[in-house]
Amino acid sequence: MDDNNVLDLTQYYAREHGPAFKDRHATMPYCGTVPVAKSNLLSCWTQLINQPAPARKRLVYIHIPFCATHCTFCGFYQNRYTEEACAGYTDALLREIERDADSVLHQSAPVHAVYFGGGTPSALPAYDLARIITTVRKKLPLAPDCEITIEGRVLNFDDDRIDACIDAGANRFSIGIQSFNSHIRKKMARTSTGPEAVMFMEKLVRRDKASIVCDLLFGLPGQDAKLWGEDLSIARDIGLDGVDLYALNLFPQTPLGKAVTSGRIVLPDVCERRDFYLQGCDFMDQAGWRCISNSHWGGSPRERNIYNLLIKQGADCLAFGSGARGSVNGNSWIGERDLQAWHEAISAGQKPLMMMMRSQEDFYQWRHTLQAGIETGRVLLEELTPYSRELVPLLEQWYRAGLTKDTSACLRMTNEGRFWASNIFQSLQELIQKLNIPTTGTEIPVRNCQ
Repeated sequence: MDDNNVLDLTQYYAREHGPAFKDRHATMPYCGTVPVAKSNLLSCWTQLINQPAPARKRLVYIHIPFCATHCTFCGFYQNRYTEEACAGYTDALLREIERDADSVLHQSAPVHAVYFGGGTPSALPAYDLARIITTVRKKLPLAPDCEITIEGRVLNFDDDRIDACIDAGANRFSIGIQSFNSHIRKKMARTSTGPEAVMFMEKLVRRDKASIVCDLLFGLPGQDAKLWGEDLSIARDIGLDGVDLYALNLFPQTPLGKAVTSGRIVLPDVCERRDFYLQGCDFMDQAGWRCISNSHWGGSPRERNIYNLLIKQGADCLAFGSGARGSVNGNSWIGERDLQAWHEAISAGQKPLMMMMRSQEDFYQWRHTLQAGIETGRVLLEELTPYSRELVPLLEQWYRAGLTKDTSACLRMTNEGRFWASNIFQSLQELIQKLNIPTTGTEIPVRNCQ
C-alpha cells in the first residue's frame, strides 16, 4: 500500500451502544466477474469441460425447480409442481448429467458433497428421486464418504420417497421446518401444523439411516422470545443430528415482502433479530451442540455440513438443472431458468446456459478464504493481506463494540459479531481489496490464495 494513501477506517466502525450497525447486510462474495457474450456461451463451456481444473475440493449441485405451494416468505419459487412436468424434467436432467459426466472436467477430481436443492426436491416421485441419485453415483467420481443431501419439506415427503432416497444412497436430509408453531406456519402458507411437523421429524429421526437436519427461521411475523425458545426446545428434543438457525431474508417481491411494504405485517426489528440469534447461540451451547458455522449446529458426530462449508471456501461446484448455479476455477454459470428454453437446449444436445461469467482477477480465491473464515468465526488477516497492521484501529474498535474476542490480527468473532457476520465480511472485503491494490492498480498476491 502506498504510504500516501491513508485508509478511512471510521466508516467501518460499529456502534458501541445499541445495535452495532444500522441493519444486517445480506452479501455474496464479490468475484470481479464479467459476463461471457451470449454467442460465446457454448464454445466457452466446451473449452471449460475439456480440461481439468486445478486441484481443489469439488461439489455437485442439482436443482429441482418445482414446489407444490408457494410459501409467503420464499423468493426462490419457480414452477408449480405437476406429475407430468416432473417426469419430463427428470428425463431431461438425467440426459444433462450423463452428457456432462464423461468430460475431462467432470472426471478430474472426487466429489465430496452432492446437494439437491430447489424448489422442493422432495416433491419428485420416489422413482425419479432414486433415478437421479443412482445416476449421480454411477456417472460422477464421488468420494467414498461423499455427503448426499436431499432438501425437503413435510408436505408430500412420504415413506416411499424417503425409502427411495436412502436406498439409492442419500445420507443426509435437510428439512425446511422454519417454525413448529402452527399459527406462524399458517401465516407462511405452510400446509402442515406444528404437531404434524414434529411427528414427521420424529419419524424421520427414528429411521436412524441418515443425518437429519432442520432449518429454523427467526425474525418471523408474530414471533417472540418465548415462541422462539419453544422451537429451539423442540428441535433439541427430537433427536436431530443438526439444526440451522437462519434470520428471515425478506424478498420484496414475495407475498410476505409485499405485506410488510404495505404495512399489513410488521416484522421484528434488527435488535430483536439479534436477540433471537444470541438466544439461539446460548441455547445450543447449553444443550452441548457444537457450532459448525455461524448458522449451523451439530448435535451428533454424524452431522458434517460439508456442502455448506465447502461452498463458502470457494470449492468448485458442478451444477445441473434449470436455474442451477455452478462455478469452476473462476468461471461461473447459471442454468437456463425458463423451463421451456431449458428443455429445448437439452433436446438439442446443448448445455442449457442462461449466462456465464469469468473472473477478471488472478487472486479472487482470497475472497473465498475470507468468507470461509467469517463463516466459522475465525479469520487470519495476515493470510489475506501483508498490510494487516493498517487495520489495527478498526480491530480495536470492533473489540470495544463487542464483535471480536480480542484485538489481534487473528480475528475471532463473538456471538454478537457472528450475528453481524455479513457486515464484517463486507467491510473486510472492501478494505483488503484497497490494501492489496497499490497505486499501479494491480492486485498483489497474498499467501494461501491459490
